[in-house]
Amino acid sequence: MDLYTDNTSNGHRVAIMLEECEIEYQVHKVNLRRGEQKQARFLKLNPSGRIPVIVDHDESVVLSQSVAILLYLSDKTEKFIPKDMANKAKMLEWLCFHATDIATTSGNIFYLNNSEWLGYRDAVQRLNDRIYDWYKHFDQQLSKHQYLAGDDYTIADITVFPSIMSNDMTFFEQYKHMARWRDDLLVRPAVQRGLSVI
Repeated sequence: MDLYTDNTSNGHRVAIMLEECEIEYQVHKVNLRRGEQKQARFLKLNPSGRIPVIVDHDESVVLSQSVAILLYLSDKTEKFIPKDMANKAKMLEWLCFHATDIATTSGNIFYLNNSEWLGYRDAVQRLNDRIYDWYKHFDQQLSKHQYLAGDDYTIADITVFPSIMSNDMTFFEQYKHMARWRDDLLVRPAVQRGLSVI
């Protein structure tokens, strides 16, 4: 399997998943700062010009979108996805919560924090408030369960973790259950390896 990626949370979650699933893979760095994701060679793999991308030579599958990749790898290996319908549904709920709400809002904040958008500080604050409100919800869930979707480590955890792991200590002082969860994941060897591939 080939992984085309850079040092981003989207790239990290796929590398962590590959490590957790014990799949052999080759890493190809796509330098986003140099615009390599927009070069013709990469666009043949993913016409939208986004990382990460995996190429599964066994199945002749080329796939982008980190959450889609995690679901694919889960199906392929039968790992990190609950077997019973109720827990699987909960896992999908948390997975989609992050993918549709947290990730898109975080992306908007990143761009609006750029100096050319200085007139949008109110919008940035409003979006930040929404995210912190959602993180309270995550923290409450983790006060009742070891992992986001319950008592089992799933792709919901692998999806969310890279997005919040680098927050500063004041963030984790507010969200002590997320801090415990982050620390639990940081000691996993596969997580450590996945974070260091690029």
